[in-house]
Amino acid sequence: MTTATSSASATVGPADLPPEIAPCIDLTARVQVASGGRFAFDGDPKAEAVLEGISRALCRRSARHVLLTGEPGVGQTMVLGELASRLATDTVAGLSDRRVLLVDCRYTAPEQSRQRLFAILSLVGSDEQIVAIDGFAALMRSVQGTNKAVLFSALSSVGCRIIGLITPHEYQELFSDDPATRDFFSRVEIEEPDVISAKQIVSRLSAGLARQYELAIDHGATDRAVVLSHNYILNERLPGKALRILTRVCEDLDYERAQLGSQIDSLTADHVIRTVSDMSGVPEETLRGVADQADYERSIGQYIVGQEHAVHQIAGELSLIKSGLTDKGKPATVMLFVGQTGVGKTEMAKVLARFYSSSKRLKTYTLGNFIESHSVSGIIGVPPGYVGHEQGGRLVNELNADPYGVFLLDEADKTHPDVLQPFLNLFDEGWIRDQRGVTAYADKSIFILTTNVGQRMLSDLARQGATPEVMAEKMKEALTKIRHTKSNRPVFTPEFLARLKRIVVFQPLTQAAMLGIARKLVAEMQHTWFQKREKRLTVAEELIWYVADEAHRLNQCSDGREGGRIVRRLLADLVETPLQREIQQRSDEYRTAVGVTINVLSKKPTPRESPQHGNQTVSIPPPSVAVCFV
Repeated sequence: MTTATSSASATVGPADLPPEIAPCIDLTARVQVASGGRFAFDGDPKAEAVLEGISRALCRRSARHVLLTGEPGVGQTMVLGELASRLATDTVAGLSDRRVLLVDCRYTAPEQSRQRLFAILSLVGSDEQIVAIDGFAALMRSVQGTNKAVLFSALSSVGCRIIGLITPHEYQELFSDDPATRDFFSRVEIEEPDVISAKQIVSRLSAGLARQYELAIDHGATDRAVVLSHNYILNERLPGKALRILTRVCEDLDYERAQLGSQIDSLTADHVIRTVSDMSGVPEETLRGVADQADYERSIGQYIVGQEHAVHQIAGELSLIKSGLTDKGKPATVMLFVGQTGVGKTEMAKVLARFYSSSKRLKTYTLGNFIESHSVSGIIGVPPGYVGHEQGGRLVNELNADPYGVFLLDEADKTHPDVLQPFLNLFDEGWIRDQRGVTAYADKSIFILTTNVGQRMLSDLARQGATPEVMAEKMKEALTKIRHTKSNRPVFTPEFLARLKRIVVFQPLTQAAMLGIARKLVAEMQHTWFQKREKRLTVAEELIWYVADEAHRLNQCSDGREGGRIVRRLLADLVETPLQREIQQRSDEYRTAVGVTINVLSKKPTPRESPQHGNQTVSIPPPSVAVCFV
C-alpha cells in the first residue's frame, strides 16, 4: 500500500469552507505534510476491498457518490485518510489532484439542516473536490421531513463527489427504500476488524500517540487495549474503542506529569488495565487474571451472591452478544428474571448495565405503575393533538440516546396487556416507532423483565431439589394463567412468552448466600469508611456469622419475602447504629483514632443452618457488641 510523504507533486491549500458553516478538515493537506509511516490498514484485505469499492464508485459516471456505511469506531475516517493519501500520490487513475475534505455535520439540528446542506454544496461544488460528510444523516433530517429531494437536485449539477458517512440503521431508515438513491450513490460497507487486524491497526496508530504525548507505548499495552476492549467494552467497536483507551491513558499520564510532577515516561499494560476497569466496571483483579477470553462469569459473580446458575446463564448470554451470535434484527437479548423478592434480580440488571450500557445506567420502567390501557403513552408518547406530543415516547428517546442500553421492565406481571403490545413488535422486529413517527432500533439493547409471581411455588420446588430448568418451565406455565385485575385479560400471551429468549430462575437464598451477602456489604462499608473517613473498619467474624444466620431465619419465616435486603437492615442495627452512637459520645477519641473495631462481647453464635420446628425457626439472641477506637 502506498505511503503519503511530503514529496507529493502538488501542494493543496487549506480547506476554504467557512467555520460558521461546519467544522472542516482538509485531509489532503494533512497527508501531504505527513512524513513516513505506513497506513494503519496496510495489508488488511477487508480495508483494501473498502478502498477499492470507494475508488470504483468515485470514477463512475452515474452513482458516483458514496454512502460509506459502518458503525461508529470501525475506522471510517481512517479509510478516508488513506484515500486522501492515495489521491495525493496519484495512485488512483482518474482521480488524481482531487482534494478530500472532511466536514463534521454530526450535531446539525433539523431546523438548520437544509440551510447547511445548501451552503456546503454551493461552496464545495468544484469538480476537484471530494467532500466526506460525517453525520450525513443529520443533514437529511429536516423539520419538513427530509432533505433528500434537495440533495438529489443539487447532485445533478454539482461537480464534486460526495461521501456520506452513515450507520447501517441510518441507511435503512433514510435510503434503503428510495430508488433515487441508487441513481446517485453507491453503498460501501465497513465491517469491524477482527482482533488480529485490530492489533495491527492500533499498533501502527499508537506511534502517533507516542509522538504526540512523548511517551513510550509498550507493545503489550496496545495488545491489552485491543483484547480487553474487545472482551469487556461491548458498546463500542474496534479499533476505535482500543484507541480511545490508549488516548485516555496518554492524557492521564500527561496530566500527572504536568500537574503532579510524575516521572512516568512509558505506557504499560497496567495502565491499560486500570483504565478498562474504570470504563467497564470490571474489577482490576478480574482483568489481570484473564487472557484472551472474557470471564464474564467471574466478573458478574463478584457482584451477585448465591445465584451461580443465573450468573452462568447470563454470562453465556453476554458471550453470545459479544461474538455477534444473536438473532439478526432482534434485540441483543430478552430475558425474564423470576424469583423471590430480594434475591438479586434488580442488582443483576444493574451489573449488566455497568458492563454493557454506554451510559452505565439501568433504564427502569416500573410496569406495576402502568395498570391502565392509556398508560402505554408512557412508552410510545401521546397521540397528535395532545399536550406533550412533540416530546415523543420515552422508550424511543432512550433507545436513540443509548442504543446499547439495558432496559428493566420491572413487575411486568402487574401491567395492562396493552402496555406490552409495543414490546411484542420490538422483541420480534427489533424496532419501535413512537406517536411522532420517530423510529428507534433495539438490535444492540438488552431487555430484562422481572416478576415475583410464584414465590411460594419456587420455594417449594427448591426444597424438593428441582433443577432450574424444571423451575423455569413451571414458571412459564404459571405466567400464562396471570390475568389483569381490571380487564381480566391475560397479561402474558403465548406470542409474548415465545419472544423471551431466556427465563432465568433466581434461587431462594440459602444461609451460605446470606453469609456471602453479609461479607459483601461489610466490605462495601469498609471501603466507604477508608475512602471518605480515612479510617479502617473491622467487623468481628462472629457478628458477620450472626447477621447471616439471623437473616436466613427471618427470610424463611416470611416465605422468602425478606430476601437479601434483611442483611442490610441487620447490619444497620448491629454495626452502624452503635457505631454512630459511640462516635457522638466519644468524639475526641474518634477523631484521633486510625481505625474502628466492632467486637462481640457475648458468647460466639454457632454458624449453622437455622433449625426448623414446623413452620417456625429458632431465633438466636443478638450478640452484645463493643465499639473500639484504635
